[in-house]
Amino acid sequence: MSAPIVPALPAARVSVLDGVRRGLETVNALAQALEITDNAVRLHLAALERDGLLRRRGVHRSGKAGQPAAEYELTELGENALSRAYQPVLTRLVAVLGDRLDARALRALFADTGRRLSRDANPAATGSLASRSQACAALLESLGGSATIEGTRTRQVVVGAACPLAAAVRAEPMSCAIVESLLAEHAGVKAQQRCQHGDQPRCRFELTLA
Repeated sequence: MSAPIVPALPAARVSVLDGVRRGLETVNALAQALEITDNAVRLHLAALERDGLLRRRGVHRSGKAGQPAAEYELTELGENALSRAYQPVLTRLVAVLGDRLDARALRALFADTGRRLSRDANPAATGSLASRSQACAALLESLGGSATIEGTRTRQVVVGAACPLAAAVRAEPMSCAIVESLLAEHAGVKAQQRCQHGDQPRCRFELTLA
């Protein structure tokens, strides 16, 4: 899926990322503030840059002898990695929508959300139902799920060990329609959610060729 997924970060890399956000933009500045070696900072910066959380903005020329120091800044993905707002905001939002909209309007809204998300899922799945189901499982895993496939040649079931939208589903079970529509649009199949709701939501989507 081309939409970026924020990776889990070790505490040391979170500290480096937060340091850059706070204006510590060079290796020396980060090393001094975090009380670690320059080489340790460079290793963390290289990993964060590789994962798309940081980028080099330019160089800092101090006027002293030696090479100019590279300066770093956060990418959008890096900003997301430090945010703790998305889950509580999403949870409250779907709860408010559930209170204000009737079931038909709510389902239509969530289904449209899934279709829009599918635009980021490239390339669209093709081929047999089995291959399309595997693509759906991979897409679910890219969102943080853990999926396996069950079923037959004409009916496949994507089964998740958990739910990547668990907090939202607890607040409003119809949130599953977002993923249902996403999978259907991505794979060109008919998808029907048979998910487990409650305190421990688990994904289960039945797929047949449309």
